Amino acid sequence: MKRINYILSVLTAMMFFPSCEEGTSMLDKENIGDLKEKDVFSNPTYARYFVADIYYKLPQGFAVADSWNGAYLDCATDNGEARNLDSDAHRFNNGNWNAESLPLGGVWSNDYASIRACNKFLENYNLIPEASGVMNRSDIEYLKAEIIFLRAFFYYHLIKHFGGIPIIDQTLNFDDQLLYSPRRTFAECVDFVVKECDEAAIMFRSITVPAGRDDYGRANEGTAMALKAQILFLAANPLYNRPDDYPQYDAGDSNTALWRYPNYDKERWRVAANALSQVIQTGKYSMFTRKAGTKTAYETYFVTRDTHEETILPLMKGASIDIYFNNLPFEFMLVSGKGSPVCYNLPTEDLVESYEMANGMLPDQPNSGYRPLHPYSGRDPRLNATIWYDAATFQDIEFQNWHRELTSLKTNGKHYITGYARTGFFLKKYMDKDLNPRNSGVVVPVCYPIIRYADILLSFAEAMNEYYDDPATIPGDSAKWAVDQIRNRAEMPSVDLTFANRGWTLNKENLRELIRNERRVEFAFEEYRFWDVRRWMIGTETQRIVHEQDILLKDDDKTKAYSVVKIENRAYENNMNHMPIPQVEINRSPALIQNWGWAPKSITQ
Repeated sequence: MKRINYILSVLTAMMFFPSCEEGTSMLDKENIGDLKEKDVFSNPTYARYFVADIYYKLPQGFAVADSWNGAYLDCATDNGEARNLDSDAHRFNNGNWNAESLPLGGVWSNDYASIRACNKFLENYNLIPEASGVMNRSDIEYLKAEIIFLRAFFYYHLIKHFGGIPIIDQTLNFDDQLLYSPRRTFAECVDFVVKECDEAAIMFRSITVPAGRDDYGRANEGTAMALKAQILFLAANPLYNRPDDYPQYDAGDSNTALWRYPNYDKERWRVAANALSQVIQTGKYSMFTRKAGTKTAYETYFVTRDTHEETILPLMKGASIDIYFNNLPFEFMLVSGKGSPVCYNLPTEDLVESYEMANGMLPDQPNSGYRPLHPYSGRDPRLNATIWYDAATFQDIEFQNWHRELTSLKTNGKHYITGYARTGFFLKKYMDKDLNPRNSGVVVPVCYPIIRYADILLSFAEAMNEYYDDPATIPGDSAKWAVDQIRNRAEMPSVDLTFANRGWTLNKENLRELIRNERRVEFAFEEYRFWDVRRWMIGTETQRIVHEQDILLKDDDKTKAYSVVKIENRAYENNMNHMPIPQVEINRSPALIQNWGWAPKSITQ
């Protein structure tokens, strides 16, 4: 037993601490004996644990890093505000970050450590023996396909952050010159991920999975197809596939091919749409429509562990009460041994304003049904599913997010935050409103969707709309059909009825606006907005100011006055569309060229 624990602890150390020695890099050979590593591949059970460890390094969802102090990635966008002013989310928002102090700087080393583990497996998987009742040859080949997919995923994740990066497909030694490989072009990196996904999909397709085996949470043909579609979709976007009418701020740099295509090609949208369509046409996936208790299908989805119809790649997390504890005011969370709740993630008024009326109209349109004294009634049901607002109730407790006049002798509302940051709202998403978190033993089984079908549908709609000049010419009205799948589950009117109610003409610009807003509300606090504003290149427009909802209750205890107040000015410049390569990596490998706008470009300059 000690031997098993020793081997697994070595493997874990290899993955979690890839650069622990001075002068080493995440691409270096680990300084433990080859024999101990290879022992892992002589035992099928250990080999399976090895693969499980790599899965564990996938994005964790609503757990960015300790330095974020509980804040989610949306708090570094106009969707949210991190209550704790020491959170790294505020460094993103105030512009106090660079290549030496990157709030997401661990991505580079962590992903390359996972890639190294994938390479190690692929070099040794043929050593794994079959064992009756444990693993046969098909199982071993399936593990190989999973690893090929996982390696592709980690490269995709790096590309999304940095653009083109070094491609390392073998385990390296300390003195190997490939440790100092230069960046590959963005195009080469996209092609590599596509090739890996195709290879994994072919392997999965050739392996017969025993009937009844539950592979939910593991890679399969569908996940490989979905990842291929995602990388092609990403590559078609303006940040990487730059139309002439978009900002060309980096055009004078001779290295643009490292982080984007040098020239725009409309056909990339068609290629992406085709790949996304292939995922849809498998028929394996659909929108989650089950309901539980008093919850809508949308609410039920985020508190249900088995969501296989919609979740293409889940991260299976243990049941926990932390979602409540980290995001609710104190009154709701009287849990022994937990200390004081902290309300880490606060939705902004800007996000709240993005939710349509239930009839699809915009709140500021005449006759939309919007009532200024009841601003949250009659809205898109996803608002009620995502945000706790003033006068909402949870377990018979009413949220009181209001304050009094400065001269009043009466107390403020019980949930009016006076310390750190505040917005007037609290995060509700991922909470089961039918469970009382104050009861002993209450937990929520969390299944974080890394890839979900809703994203495939909205990406397909976006790609089709960008490829065709007129939505009316899109074959089969397929873009509208895809959006309608999302809106139907949300209990919102179809695209056609929404446009009719708004008095909008169906054209490319209007459909683009609808799709972009649909993504914002559907994926709120799921780590999409951070990347969407970058690939659309709209950060300089949307990420400069955020607002709170200020609610004043008069001393008559009846009259409330609502006003929108600026929380803060934020910093966003064009170079922030790409993350800078961590300076420590450039210091180790001067062949690495820094992304545009981040200096210095290399240690030799």
